[in-house]
Amino acid sequence: MLQGFQHATLEDLAIASGTSRDFIEGHFATKEQFCAAALRWYFAKFYRQLRSVLALHSEIYPAVEAVLYEFIELSREQYVAGTAMRFHTLMDIAGLDPDLSEELRKMKLEGLEHFIYKFSECEKELINPGEAKALAQYFATIFEGISIMVQHGMSHDDLYKMANFSMEVLANHLKKGSNY
Repeated sequence: MLQGFQHATLEDLAIASGTSRDFIEGHFATKEQFCAAALRWYFAKFYRQLRSVLALHSEIYPAVEAVLYEFIELSREQYVAGTAMRFHTLMDIAGLDPDLSEELRKMKLEGLEHFIYKFSECEKELINPGEAKALAQYFATIFEGISIMVQHGMSHDDLYKMANFSMEVLANHLKKGSNY
């Protein structure tokens, strides 16, 4: 990040990550491979946690609410620990390289597919079951927004207010009598 992606070498990455050049070069042929591996690690860590929370709930409202709240907590923990900047820097770097950009797109799509699946599983709870995919995509934008707002220092209370407002959107799309 300090030297810029174009000028950074695998040796620079080894120094920045606190490992040896031989270790880095033994595992990665290019800095792009190194960045892709780091992105995969971050996404796998987040997705694993969020998928487990999503799986705990059989109804869509409590599932989405729990995942939103968990995402807020994970994002804030990362921000407080000072690791959020690394993740966002990696995402910015991915935008500089077509292959990394494609890799990032696939990772985000993977997360969205799990969310779409959950909405599809619970589509009978919706007034219009055909809206399941669009609602999942809407909430994907909420996650992106939360991530950005955490990065900009939005307060804990305001993040939860934002999440709760988005839950009102979901409530308006549920059949009467749904458990929320």
